[in-house]
Amino acid sequence: MNKNLNSINISRFVLITLIVFSTALLLHAQQGNRNDQNGSRDLISVAQESQQFHTISVGGRLQPKNRIVHKSYSEGIIRSVAVEEGDFVETGDILFTTGRKDDVEKVYEPFAVTARISGYVSEVFIQKDDEIEGGEEAVVILGNAGYVLKAYVSDKDASKLEIGQKITATTTGEHEINGVLTYRSREPDYDTGLFTLTFHFPESAQGYIGQFVIIDLPVDNESGIFVKRDIIIRRYGAYYIWIVTAEKELEAREVILGPVYGNVVKINRGLETGERYLNRLTGREKEGSKVDASGT
Repeated sequence: MNKNLNSINISRFVLITLIVFSTALLLHAQQGNRNDQNGSRDLISVAQESQQFHTISVGGRLQPKNRIVHKSYSEGIIRSVAVEEGDFVETGDILFTTGRKDDVEKVYEPFAVTARISGYVSEVFIQKDDEIEGGEEAVVILGNAGYVLKAYVSDKDASKLEIGQKITATTTGEHEINGVLTYRSREPDYDTGLFTLTFHFPESAQGYIGQFVIIDLPVDNESGIFVKRDIIIRRYGAYYIWIVTAEKELEAREVILGPVYGNVVKINRGLETGERYLNRLTGREKEGSKVDASGT
């Protein structure tokens, strides 16, 4: 009886092992087919026109779009201070009140200085019962209507930028904030030769006052057929790419190169829209050899 049970268990184990092994082989074959198909698609590209940009990077710290220093309108005594640093105020909220120095009995109604913008109280320079002069700074409010950033560029680049163009700033935390170029100075700083740019950004959860951001500005663009630089072959002072012919054979075609944009280069002559070419090289390519173009 025990021998029969052992035989049955061994048979079951062998059967389960065969099933698992067969399933693994099938999955591996399916994965291999997918890899072959993906590899074929990655191997050959069709020439198409696109647009590439040259950019320059400028950086700076976000400043409040509005910063209002509230001052005393006349000399007197500070009767009350209604705000502290960090408080949020709305336009029209009372910041502080003043009274006349000679009003010992406090007969006259205190004069109230109110917030001219909504925002956060940045600084408070006064205390209750302080004497204050007319025009003396008392409370600073940073507006919550967005941010401003100033940057500086050369005359070569300034002439290629347009007022109103939309831009994107990247924070140190790799977040993006969208904004717009609102100002470009008409003349440079003659000591440095640099033109001033001003960018405006809306209030954003990704930004804060004093935050350092980088802006990539497109200053030049070009249309045409671009290919990866690493598929260009240099032979005897000329440049070639591998064309895939209608017969699915390789042909080394001489090309004339244009400007480089990062990891791609423009083909000025030698490659036409719709033609197929090798987009990935192995180093074993030969003139006339067959290529599997089924994935294109």
